Amino acid sequence: MGALADPLGWVQALAEADPVRLRVLEGLARRASALAPGALRERLVAKLKQRAEAAPTALAARPAARPPSPLTELVAQLQATGPELRSVNAHRSTWSALRLTRRMAEVSAPVPEHLGPLNSQVLVSRALQQLQGLSPDYLQRLLTQLDTLAALAPLQAAAEVNAKPARKPPARRR
Repeated sequence: MGALADPLGWVQALAEADPVRLRVLEGLARRASALAPGALRERLVAKLKQRAEAAPTALAARPAARPPSPLTELVAQLQATGPELRSVNAHRSTWSALRLTRRMAEVSAPVPEHLGPLNSQVLVSRALQQLQGLSPDYLQRLLTQLDTLAALAPLQAAAEVNAKPARKPPARRR
C-alpha cells in the first residue's frame, strides 16, 4: 500500500542501477501522484509496480568496432605528414585565388554594346560579375568545374573519333 500512498517516494526508495529505467518509473510515479485517488490512479500504481518488479532488460550489445576503412587510413597518413601538406594547401588556395582573378578579368573585359542586352556573352558576363559579389566561393567552385569540363572535352572528342561506327548493312541489289 506504500506505493499507492506516495508513488514518487516509493520509486525513490528503490535501488535501481539503470538511470533510464529509474526515470521511466519516476515519470509514472509523478503522473500517479498528480491524480486524485480513484481507479485511474490505482491502475497507474499497478503499472508502476509491474514495471518495477519486472526484470530489467539487457541492453543491446554494441556492435564490434569496424576496422578502419582505407580512406580513413589515407586521411590519417596525410594528416600525419605535417607542415608540408599545410604548405601545399596554402599554395593551392593562392593559385585558386589567382586563377579566379584572371578568369574574372577575362569575363570583365568590355563587351561590345552592339551585341544587345540578351546576347549570351553579355548575360554570362553580367551573371558572373554579380555572382562574384554575392558568393566568391561559389563562383570559384563553378569556374573550377567549368575548367574541368573544358579539360575533359578533348578527351570526349577523341573517344568519339576512335569509336567504331556501326556496320551498315550491305545494299541490296535488284
